[in-house]
Amino acid sequence: LRGAGEGEKEEADAEKAMGNEKYKAKDFAAALSHYNKAHALDPTSIVYMNNIAAVLFAEGKYQECVDQVEKALEVGKENRAAFTDLGKAYSRLGNALVKLERLDEAVKAYDSSLMEVKDGQVELKRKAAIRIKEDRDEKAYLDPEKAEEERQKGNQLFKEGKWVDAIGAYSEGIKRDPKNHLLYSNRGQTYIKVMDLGSALRDCDKCIELKPDFPRAYARKANVQLLCKQAHKAKETVEQGLALCPGDAELKQVGSKVQQSIMGVGISQEEREARAQEAMKDPAIVNIMQDPVMRDVLNEMQTNPQAAQKHMMNPDIARKVETLIAAGIIQTR
Repeated sequence: LRGAGEGEKEEADAEKAMGNEKYKAKDFAAALSHYNKAHALDPTSIVYMNNIAAVLFAEGKYQECVDQVEKALEVGKENRAAFTDLGKAYSRLGNALVKLERLDEAVKAYDSSLMEVKDGQVELKRKAAIRIKEDRDEKAYLDPEKAEEERQKGNQLFKEGKWVDAIGAYSEGIKRDPKNHLLYSNRGQTYIKVMDLGSALRDCDKCIELKPDFPRAYARKANVQLLCKQAHKAKETVEQGLALCPGDAELKQVGSKVQQSIMGVGISQEEREARAQEAMKDPAIVNIMQDPVMRDVLNEMQTNPQAAQKHMMNPDIARKVETLIAAGIIQTR
């Protein structure tokens, strides 16, 4: 293509300026007319072709926009267009491809734009396109029936003592049906077997979030908390579960185990001290210990136990003392 002379270039820029005014006024037909005239005057400029693409995008003609940008890029590369102009073209190409739901291609277009010139807005659009694609892929992968197949597979592997493989099966099931509370419950129990207590606790919490009236999730969570030397938290978990599922046999059984732990049954003095040290990592325990009123109460419990009894008539203080006993901070004999 032959480039524009100096006079033609000035005339093309004038047409572009008029086109921009019409574009801002959303008079897209008039804007397109001016941009086409500019392009005819200087067919080697990517700028005017990109302006035409902008109008097509604004009119919702996304495939025509893609075709126009691809032509603009060819012309731009042949005529050594500025990096910024190439970057804008690739960005507009990505925008149009997103609208056409061609997300893989859109991400590549944004990548090309960022290779030409770094632009924070383009980076944000790229990340948004990736998120949309991931969400779409996840939704396409959903299949409750296959999720149940994976759960049954996991259960069999669990019975065989193949903990890691069972976790893999449950995890695959969760991908297929992330709202199936049983998958989180079962995977949480398997995490306990491999002593990945952090993951077990997260799965129990997720199970409770999905199915608040499922007692086994509270029982398993309390067991995890006992293993973490957090008897005071296990006590709260059992109480929460029984409030929703009164009379549940498994929860009552775990509750008895929690109470034995609090009373120190079968626990050495060294283990008691370790439990108290672990409890001091809990912000809730730290807040109780830093409460001036509670400090006075604790001092009285040591110096004048009988006088301290009057404080126990206060329900808030009584609850806090019970928490400290459960945590092993206050040790009973």
